[in-house]
Amino acid sequence: MIKKILITLLVLIILIVVGLVSLVLFVDPNNFRGFISETVKDKTGYELTIEGDLRWHVWPQISILSGAVRLEDEGAKKPILTADNMRLDVELFPLFSKELSVKNVLVKSAVINITDESKGKVAAGNQSQATINNQQQTPETQTSDKGSSWTFVLNKLEIADSTVAWQQSPDDIINFRDINISVYQKDKNNLEVDLRGAINRDQRDLVLTLNADVNLEKYPASASIGLNKFTYDFKGIGLPEQGLVGTASAKLNYVQSPLSFDAKDLVVTLNDNKLSGELQANLGGKTPYFEAILASDKIDLTPFMTSSTEEEQSTTNGTPSAPVVASTPAKGNELAFLKAFDAKFNLKVKEIVANKLIASNFEVDANNKAGVATLHKVNLDIAKGNISASGSANGQQATTAIRLDTKAADIDLGTLFTQLDISNHFSGSLNAQGTINTNTIDSSRLLSALNGDMKLVVNNARLENVNIQQIIQSAVAQYTKDVVSADVQQKYTEVHELSADGKLANGQLNLTSILANSETLDIKGQGYVGLVKQDMDVNLNVKLLGGWNGKSETIQKLQQIVIPLRIYGAFTGLHYQLDIEKIIRDQFSDKIQQGLDKLKDRLQNSIKGSEGSSGTESGTEEAPTEKTSAPLNRLLNRINHNE
Repeated sequence: MIKKILITLLVLIILIVVGLVSLVLFVDPNNFRGFISETVKDKTGYELTIEGDLRWHVWPQISILSGAVRLEDEGAKKPILTADNMRLDVELFPLFSKELSVKNVLVKSAVINITDESKGKVAAGNQSQATINNQQQTPETQTSDKGSSWTFVLNKLEIADSTVAWQQSPDDIINFRDINISVYQKDKNNLEVDLRGAINRDQRDLVLTLNADVNLEKYPASASIGLNKFTYDFKGIGLPEQGLVGTASAKLNYVQSPLSFDAKDLVVTLNDNKLSGELQANLGGKTPYFEAILASDKIDLTPFMTSSTEEEQSTTNGTPSAPVVASTPAKGNELAFLKAFDAKFNLKVKEIVANKLIASNFEVDANNKAGVATLHKVNLDIAKGNISASGSANGQQATTAIRLDTKAADIDLGTLFTQLDISNHFSGSLNAQGTINTNTIDSSRLLSALNGDMKLVVNNARLENVNIQQIIQSAVAQYTKDVVSADVQQKYTEVHELSADGKLANGQLNLTSILANSETLDIKGQGYVGLVKQDMDVNLNVKLLGGWNGKSETIQKLQQIVIPLRIYGAFTGLHYQLDIEKIIRDQFSDKIQQGLDKLKDRLQNSIKGSEGSSGTESGTEEAPTEKTSAPLNRLLNRINHNE
């Protein structure tokens, strides 16, 4: 048995050796030069030039090696592809049947130019109808037009360690380096594509990999692509420290006429974020149309939010950063790009995180038509409340114009300020509505560019570290003993409801007709809150209706007093200003006058008494009438003068 196996192996070895010897002796690889070039011409319309002699390489794979190769379009200034050599791995036995069955074509260290200079007649669409027809044939069935008895089969194409120059515009060329492309033909209509490469530009590095299955059964009318995996790793200057890293997968469909693409079962990841949904692009009409329906469970924006050293230092020191100068509209319209396409967009995210800020149930429903984007719905839950908006963004006119009709309901201000990491002394439940406009989408100028009208209502408002009642009571107690400050005082001011009309302009919320009330306070006023500078300055007219301690007659009068109070300064350290001396003097002038009248009567009685008592007893010393009455007369004259 063993002897038979050995004899069989020996026969096989002899056949292989004889085949290889016969191949080298009787088949000249240079006979394939013209056939290969003609086949490439028939399939693609491009000219393939092979320099030098072709030669056999029999170990470990039977291959045909070539010298330098060049692939070019007729009439182009530069070739599409140049390489120092090319290797064709071929099947041995089909050669004896005049079939050039190529298992693999390997081009290494190639330079591929996809630029204007590499474009010629084929790129311009001037190839002959015969060439177009030939391109629709499959590799197995196609033969040369020139009557060659050889047939050609290609199973795999590899381009390794190569460079691709891709021109997007006359002044913008992107160089892809370390490109490795593998195209494997699974069967008559299906290909598998692997790609790996990198882009180095502007001190940034982008590494890409791709694996996809391509179905060409109905090509060129249509094709389907199963994008199994696409990965990217983008790092460099101006990017988050960990870079932008992610994957994508989808089922893609291409239709030639009208030209359109769509992506089903789309899944895209970016760092720890994940989006899924569908995309559609119709490019056959006068205006391209795009549609996107996307959803995500969670999006974390924290890694993408960077702040300058100055801003971080400012926050650490508790000092607000320098104000942004009131914005000037940018030249032209920043939304002019909206005119280039029509679109429909819907995005739903269950949770969005940005540093400490957390929003949930975020939804955007919008469409763009003829350069005008309409926001049908923007909605999110934030700080225990809800914010909704609708509006438009106009890209047609000369300057940027964005308008939003907004509504906020039950926003907990304490929670919101804490999540925004803003120092504050104000809390309550905010309800607001109004119209907001802006002339820019530049984030550095956006806050200072906002303008519009707002109506604000804060329920259960509370101002920390400022007790208006205590401030007023303490000030009054300095001028009259009829009022006594309470021994225990709260360190805040509470009102049931605070309402105001506001106008946004130049980074400030200007408040008019401020109204606030509680059991003990009735407040009216006006002022502003600085959104950019994070400061405030409001002037209040306060009536203290309760909480007084003292004589009832005095308290009744104090309850009618309107006391001006100014609260101002940065959020991190508010100050107040209260000038109550004149008010107290005016309100209690009648009481002071009554005291002066009583003092006047006593002085007059004292003077008369001193005058009547002089000389009443004989033999005694004379009473010092002049000495006692003179000072009293002077004091009486002063009182009369003050009156």
